[in-house]
Amino acid sequence: MSVNRIQALDNPRVADFRVVSDPELMRARGLFVAEGQLAVARLLTSRFHVRALLLTESAYDRLEVALADADDDVEVLLTDSAQLRELTGFRFHRGCLGLGERPTATIVPALVPNARQPVVALDSVSDPDNVGSIFRSAAAFDAAGVILSPTCVDPLYRKAIRTSMGTTLQLPFAVQTEWSATLAQLRNGGARVVAFTPDASATELETFVSGGDAKPLVLLFGSEGDGLSRDALVYCDESVRIAINDSVDSLNVATAAAIVLQRVRATRPGSAVS
Repeated sequence: MSVNRIQALDNPRVADFRVVSDPELMRARGLFVAEGQLAVARLLTSRFHVRALLLTESAYDRLEVALADADDDVEVLLTDSAQLRELTGFRFHRGCLGLGERPTATIVPALVPNARQPVVALDSVSDPDNVGSIFRSAAAFDAAGVILSPTCVDPLYRKAIRTSMGTTLQLPFAVQTEWSATLAQLRNGGARVVAFTPDASATELETFVSGGDAKPLVLLFGSEGDGLSRDALVYCDESVRIAINDSVDSLNVATAAAIVLQRVRATRPGSAVS
């Protein structure tokens, strides 16, 4: 680990930190940014290579243990709070930013559900807070990972990482450009693909989870506005809904995913909770 103090903001070592608020430029440079102590600590123990950290002195002290355990030879750049705000233009970082490198190829093998751990599938979920929250719930309730359609928001966008409490850096995920083919492959491989919808004709969640079927599950959630696309629904074995009061038309997708994941974990054979 190398530690260097930044005296001036024109130092070329901080050039990449200048664009952390611009997601397109970050993607063009093959980078993403983690903000705050928890997310940066999780970045240090993740599958992603760490380009550099930009820290205040106090943030450096708080990350001492995480840095000692880090696999990479990490470059640490020290600055003060005023310089950090001037450089980045935002304050969510709490004096702690980490640059991770995006892989050039798929970072995990094809995600396959098993009898105990479902795979979460997201179809055109476009809000970073929702994607981040779903990752957090998926990690909390032992999902095998998350697959995303190409029209979902980037799970490595800084707001998604922040909302997920860094779990987008820990939980396996894959963005699948051939979305229909991916769902077909999962179904043909023996998984039960389940669509979650507010449709009154769908099976109620409690009926679904009490069915006793130990078949691997793919839990499919749709966009915030239109719900699941027709292309995705073609590959679903069953539609399931969460029973709610008639005065409310639907639940937020992240809330719905959390409820479903908890009920699945609590009722599946071999789960940690029963």
